[in-house]
Amino acid sequence: MKHRTPFAAGLVLAIAAGLVAHGQAGQPGPPLTAEDLLKVTTASVLAVSDDGRSVAYTTRRAFDNATTDHRRYGDPTYVAPSAVRLFVVDTGTGASTAVLPDLADIRQAAWSHRGSLLAFLQLQPGTAGADPVMQLRLWDAGRNAVRTITLKSDARISVNSSLDWSADDTRIILALRSRARDDEARKRFKSLTDGPIIVHASTDPFLEWDDLGRATRWRSLAEVDLATGQPRVVLPERKISSYTVARDGTFITFQEDVTARTDYEVIGGTDNALRLVQAAGGEPVTIAEAKDLKGMTLRWSDDGRTFAYAKKGEVFVQRIDEKQPRSLTPSPKKEGETPGADPAKDAPPDAPSGAKPKDEPESFAVGPFARDGTRLLITSKKGWYVVDVAGAAREQVLTLKEGDEANPRMDALDWSPDGQALYLTWSERDRWERGLVRMDVATKALVPLVKDARLYSGFRQTRDGRRFVFTLSDGDRPGDLQAASSDFASAGARRLTDLNPWMAAKALPKSELVSYRDADGKVLYGVLRYPVNYEKGKRYPTVFEIYETFFDNGFNGRAAFLANHGYAVFHPSVNLVVGRPGESWEKGVTAAANRLIDMGVADPDRLGVHGTSYGGYATVLLLTQTDRFKAAINISGKVDMVSFYTDSPRLGVRNTHAPEKSQDRIGGTLWEYPERYLEHSAVLRADRITTPLLCITGDQDPNVPASQSREIYYALRRLGKAVEWVRYVDGAHRPPNSVAESADFEQRILAWYEKYLKVEKTQ
Repeated sequence: MKHRTPFAAGLVLAIAAGLVAHGQAGQPGPPLTAEDLLKVTTASVLAVSDDGRSVAYTTRRAFDNATTDHRRYGDPTYVAPSAVRLFVVDTGTGASTAVLPDLADIRQAAWSHRGSLLAFLQLQPGTAGADPVMQLRLWDAGRNAVRTITLKSDARISVNSSLDWSADDTRIILALRSRARDDEARKRFKSLTDGPIIVHASTDPFLEWDDLGRATRWRSLAEVDLATGQPRVVLPERKISSYTVARDGTFITFQEDVTARTDYEVIGGTDNALRLVQAAGGEPVTIAEAKDLKGMTLRWSDDGRTFAYAKKGEVFVQRIDEKQPRSLTPSPKKEGETPGADPAKDAPPDAPSGAKPKDEPESFAVGPFARDGTRLLITSKKGWYVVDVAGAAREQVLTLKEGDEANPRMDALDWSPDGQALYLTWSERDRWERGLVRMDVATKALVPLVKDARLYSGFRQTRDGRRFVFTLSDGDRPGDLQAASSDFASAGARRLTDLNPWMAAKALPKSELVSYRDADGKVLYGVLRYPVNYEKGKRYPTVFEIYETFFDNGFNGRAAFLANHGYAVFHPSVNLVVGRPGESWEKGVTAAANRLIDMGVADPDRLGVHGTSYGGYATVLLLTQTDRFKAAINISGKVDMVSFYTDSPRLGVRNTHAPEKSQDRIGGTLWEYPERYLEHSAVLRADRITTPLLCITGDQDPNVPASQSREIYYALRRLGKAVEWVRYVDGAHRPPNSVAESADFEQRILAWYEKYLKVEKTQ
């Protein structure tokens, strides 16, 4: 089945025409319903052919993907279903072809080097109640036909396998997993969940669930002959964290998990040794030991023969045939000091805690290699540099102003294949001006290829460098896949998908970037969605959805749903401080409310607030600090930092790491800062809450247990406060777990605000 999307005279004209077609000019259409949210379609690019002509992508709807067996969370043999549709689109003509006639569970895809064959992994339902089985399938573009490669092996294709083609396109390299490993993992999961007796001991090197979670890494690597289905084992089974097949297919580098015990410093912390095995087989050789790469993120050259990483601000590079890494950013060292030493240790003895010497060396991060591997981009707060990999000579190609806020947000995307240019994504910090910029390496000139108020994401440069594939949205509606020539000339721009044509008649809110100052005077930004049919000068009930920071807009289903019922929806940012995060929401969210009131949008007597997960935690904590909100909703958020600290065993060390070192920002252990844990436990200050609170949870949530909402529910009920607790028995961290439940979920949120914010009904 094929369909064609019309040529666009240019991206600007295409979007302008789309806005008119989608009801943004003239009268808005019928309202968006809770059921409509389940039909919103999104696309994910799986593979782009080397010539950029063919793009394999999947489309997904919540309507097709509601039910997951969350009781099996953490079971290495269980794979949550994901029903999608698989397409291939021709970027030159816009013709789109459905690879399969129906919904399917597609996990990976890869084009052959010639671009005529698409290999993909499809999870097929098991028979007689057995678990699903991964199949290797092949689509022939010329014949528009799919065939299944029957694997002649007792082992199964691993669900976390990649797909890589041999240089001659006759074989596929993938990961296999033995049935014995699956049987062992299934048995261990059952023993941890069903008992009848479960023993945990501190003498065990791993937390049980941490160790079980690593079971999926037991894999072998094999090369499968596509004509016969016969696999040839390249690397016998071992604990493989990740692997990369060289571009020419002659060798494979892999990181082997050699972790000795549970790491409490990093969530899922793993010690990986870097090794290499020839595609022809043989014993692997070690390139780098785990102790030398601990915590490092490796950046590889295109040919897979060189890698780079940053360690304490110093950039190192190493070829696979070298025994030791080389520093590309050496700095003057004191006698006896080792590379990568911490400059903070050079501070004078009487210096304040955290002080660093005035001559602190520049701290660098690693960017992409040039295609030929001879140059590497590195970055620092001072600028961007191109470094000669062989000699370490570097040249500054971009100078940055002091302070992050003084510069646009810029991320290096890729080099041009000829090495003459660098491409970088661009976003201004005080307005919606976003896009893609080309940097000429020789002249250092920055040339905007496309830069405007629309929302760009997922840029991919095709291997031949002639095209870019990306997702584009006007900022208020779901995005569609686009392709453009490398210079973004109008003749080379094309819209590849029309994922949600049914939304053309729907009324959707318009968004605006709003700046404001928090209580400390810091400038923050938030995204405002106006009520549908907004009338300037009229005040509206306003809902604040909180989390951490917000800047970019984009389609937001719940905000659009609420805006269709007469609400303004605002996503405010907060300035979170380690040790005192609780103050941030009071300082930031209340300031955002004042700003919207000053704008004449928000009704000060009809303010609501809600959040999910960390946002739910923030919501309840905020209610203990202010009575400005007349209704609030906590979706899967914690309320008790003490009981949460060691809960959720299936997540390993996640719930201790979050307050100690990451998102919760407490800044230390429960025993170091007990007062902080108590101060940030809303349940201990429940008597201060006056706002009616709705809590929504999933009983199977492994992240924030539903018992957290149980605590605040019973506390507020005991205190005579207005509170309601809704439990989705089969749900998880996003509570609904069926189509009916999902619609119910959104309707309950609306009903709570309707009840307490007393929305004026429009005729």
